[in-house]
Amino acid sequence: MSSFPLTLIVGFATGFFGAIPPGPLNITIIRKASEGQARAAFKVGLGGAIIDTLICALIGLGFTHLISGVVTNQWVKGALSLFLIGYGLKVLIWDRKRDAKREAEAMQERETPTKDAGLEAKGTGLAFLLGALQGAANPTLFVNWTLIIGFFVGHRLLEDTASSAVAFALGVGLGVFGWFALLIELLVRLKNHPVGAWLRRSTVLAGFLLVAFGIVFTVRTLRGL
Repeated sequence: MSSFPLTLIVGFATGFFGAIPPGPLNITIIRKASEGQARAAFKVGLGGAIIDTLICALIGLGFTHLISGVVTNQWVKGALSLFLIGYGLKVLIWDRKRDAKREAEAMQERETPTKDAGLEAKGTGLAFLLGALQGAANPTLFVNWTLIIGFFVGHRLLEDTASSAVAFALGVGLGVFGWFALLIELLVRLKNHPVGAWLRRSTVLAGFLLVAFGIVFTVRTLRGL
């Protein structure tokens, strides 16, 4: 497949559908978007999409050996897994108390628990970094993209050229971000729906899931030592 647009489309489809399975990024984006922090949710998604783009580009351009020593290093993967556990605990402890306080104040003032303007003004500065770190925390990310790209090249769906590698990586990044953008848009529309109200109160569940992913990733990392 020599056409840049067609390779871009293949990358987009791969990135879009590959981003759908539940993971730390999806959980964080759901939580932020349901709380009215759409801008922060977009930044989280952008950070995760750029990580996928960079890894695909480096693999496709033949820098596998240069980056494998970093992204597959047990200490690096362990540190990222512990970061995920730490962020999950932060959601469980600090964010849960903050959300309870907000809801109590809202009930006293007879307002809805979420205030879009106030939430958007806070906590968006590190959202991009959060998305990048959570995306990189997946210990199978590098291996999965290596296998996918190898499969596409082997079946002539992707040429072993620099232009094809760039087109595919760009398409993957756009596809991943496209899924996150669609998810955020759906959650924004569900703001006044019972589902949206339930998601705003699911801080504990989100925290437990993030910690669980971190523990799973840590166990996988320790098994490789």
